[in-house]
Amino acid sequence: MPLSPWAAPLDSLLPPGLQAPSLGLLLASGVWLVCTLLARRLPPSSLLRPLLLRARLSLALPPLIGGVLFGLLRSLPLVAGFPLPGPEGGRQLVVMVALVWTLVRCQRPLIAWLDTMAAMEGLEGRQRLALLNLIQKLTSLVVALLVVWQLLRLLGVSALGLVTAGGFGAAALAFGARTLVENGLSGLGLYLHRPFVVGDAIRLPGQQLQGEVEAIGWFYTRLRDPQRQTLVVPNGLFASQPVQNLSQVDRRRVAFDLQLRPQDLPAVAAITAELRQLLGADPAVDPDLPARVHLLDFGEAGPRLTLLCHGSASDLASALELQQRLVLQAGAVVERHGAALAAHPRAGAG
Repeated sequence: MPLSPWAAPLDSLLPPGLQAPSLGLLLASGVWLVCTLLARRLPPSSLLRPLLLRARLSLALPPLIGGVLFGLLRSLPLVAGFPLPGPEGGRQLVVMVALVWTLVRCQRPLIAWLDTMAAMEGLEGRQRLALLNLIQKLTSLVVALLVVWQLLRLLGVSALGLVTAGGFGAAALAFGARTLVENGLSGLGLYLHRPFVVGDAIRLPGQQLQGEVEAIGWFYTRLRDPQRQTLVVPNGLFASQPVQNLSQVDRRRVAFDLQLRPQDLPAVAAITAELRQLLGADPAVDPDLPARVHLLDFGEAGPRLTLLCHGSASDLASALELQQRLVLQAGAVVERHGAALAAHPRAGAG
């Protein structure tokens, strides 16, 4: 009765009197023991300690399972036409399973360690989430590539065949999937350089697009525009167009005009002087950035004053509150000097 092709070559490698399951059990026990001892000798703050503790199961079980499977296959007759890998293929399969499983199991302690390091470096919440998301996606990509590579090898595709297929595939991509590749590479660039992260408000002036980032994928980024509609933007667009990150504004600009009556021209000097003092005394106005009050022009409608300053806070709500307070105070200053507004102030904050 013919045996599996595993039997004869591996029988010669086994020590006399030692069965394959026993050898697998010894290897698994040795790997588990080595990983445990190395982890205990490392300090608790070391990244390698949790990685070894998580990896010992995924590194120890494959040789044990491989030994048990070999013992079963050795005792079974060879089924005609049923493709079984040889000893070298079986070894590669076991190694690949151990590697992929280890990558998956080590993902959690790696992400936890990176989160701790990011917090110590002072990265804000959204930046930390972007970094962790990048690690998850890269780990998933490596696992997928390893699985595809091993499947192709098990199907008998040689390295030369893979290279040849890769050459034809590259040519096909150059002609038919250039946009897809561009979007994928741009998505990787977004994860590496992080010009914006999930939760940021961005604007693409060239495309007249604006919205809050809800998700960043490999090929597309999903935005929520001011009308609460969903925008799906190809990542390649961010590599070829300027992007404004509205969430990274450090100071908000507050500016508005005051239109006076023609007969109020003599009071302009006193009004502008008091408004400058008002800006200098307001704690919500940033003293390190320009704060100006000037006569802008004088036309048929009368003198028009302009007020410009920057808030000390970066959020839009604080800027709008500052703008409202300054408009009301400016109106009171104008009335105090016997003048009056010929039109409502034209204001803007951003």
